[in-house]
Amino acid sequence: MRYSLKWFLAAVAGISFPFSESGFSGESHVVIDDKCPVESCAGTPVWCSLFDHSTLYQNDSGIVKSVQIAGRYHGQYHNSSISHSKGNSVGAQYWEHRRFRLGTKIALENDITFFNNWNLGDSNRQGSRIAGDFWGEVYEMYIKWQPSGADNDFWVQIGKQEQKITREFATSSKKILTVERAFITNEVADTAAWGIESGFRSGGVNHAFGLWLGGFENDADGSGPKTPGFGNSRGGASYRGAVSLTEKTDLHFDYLFTNNSDGTRQPRGAGINAADEDALSNYNHVFAVGTESSFEYADCGRKIGLVTDIIWGVDREAQGGNSLGIAGGDNDSAAGEDTFGFLIMPSIDLTERLQFVAKYAYASNARMQRPQRQGYGRIGDARPNLDDVHTFYAGLNYRLCEDQLKLMMGYEYLTADLHENAGSTDLGSLTGSTWMVGVRTYW
Repeated sequence: MRYSLKWFLAAVAGISFPFSESGFSGESHVVIDDKCPVESCAGTPVWCSLFDHSTLYQNDSGIVKSVQIAGRYHGQYHNSSISHSKGNSVGAQYWEHRRFRLGTKIALENDITFFNNWNLGDSNRQGSRIAGDFWGEVYEMYIKWQPSGADNDFWVQIGKQEQKITREFATSSKKILTVERAFITNEVADTAAWGIESGFRSGGVNHAFGLWLGGFENDADGSGPKTPGFGNSRGGASYRGAVSLTEKTDLHFDYLFTNNSDGTRQPRGAGINAADEDALSNYNHVFAVGTESSFEYADCGRKIGLVTDIIWGVDREAQGGNSLGIAGGDNDSAAGEDTFGFLIMPSIDLTERLQFVAKYAYASNARMQRPQRQGYGRIGDARPNLDDVHTFYAGLNYRLCEDQLKLMMGYEYLTADLHENAGSTDLGSLTGSTWMVGVRTYW
């Protein structure tokens, strides 16, 4: 083998030599570069510049520096089917106005920004939500101060804002890579809450501390909106930390505390299953450790990405379930139950605009979440509680104007067992298949 390889290399060298610059003739030769030409980058279409015209007012002097329209529309089609091992199966096909929000971003002097965003559409597909429900339809409304001269990246934000816990929930819905977030993410995180959060950089670590209120959203019984206040809120606190492990990878640690008395009380202090809504996690403690990596691997900025997250939820509030009509079944989730889960989400830019995303996620204990929950909500049934939940997602994103206008398509497969309390009859297991197609835009 050693001699065969030597003769093979010699033969290749002999064949190549006459065509090199120093060939047998000794004459100068014209060298032809026959390499494949580098493909020119497509760039952003010219018409995408329309998204740059959302500024209504701009002035370098005065109290108000600029006024900008801020909004988003996310519409998506679902074709979902869920099969029960004991024969009770459901399915739904529908178009959903997943998010429709509109507001303003106002830059003021002294590095102050006022931001507000209002829900204009109902993600439960019931049309307009503007019906006098003032506070309930404010998705975000805050004032942020970030002094430009600070050398430690200090900032403070007061008002209603998202709690950026876990990697997926820390990523705005404008830029998430899959049509819906993972089961475990939706299980432990919640919507925007009123509070104060402040961040700074120290020792190479980005820190953010938050204090939160809960329980002042609109009453489910229609008794009227409740304004923010400490009188009926048990509140919560959070910490977020991030450090760069390498130039390509960041490590994140998140912690969220919600005062629900070990799962026996809602954050607002009312008894479990009270009508009033709250905007904090269902878990007393949430821990998450995650990474975000991005590697440029080809021309035109094409990247390979990887997101991971390990998540714990401790002491959940009690939650009613759905035994799917099985006699003697008990699918309720008792107060104080825990959950554990993780996700792995790789992505690759196939072209400048086309991106492939895959995701595997696991949750040891969770209530039925999106997108499969819509199969049950569509026919008016309560969502069941699940154990040992596995989901597999694969999808494509076509970014017409980066994330400001993109088309999304994905498929998710689910397997899970029905949660059973002590003394319950066997409730069986579920499998689910969901196709999703959506459009996402923001300005």
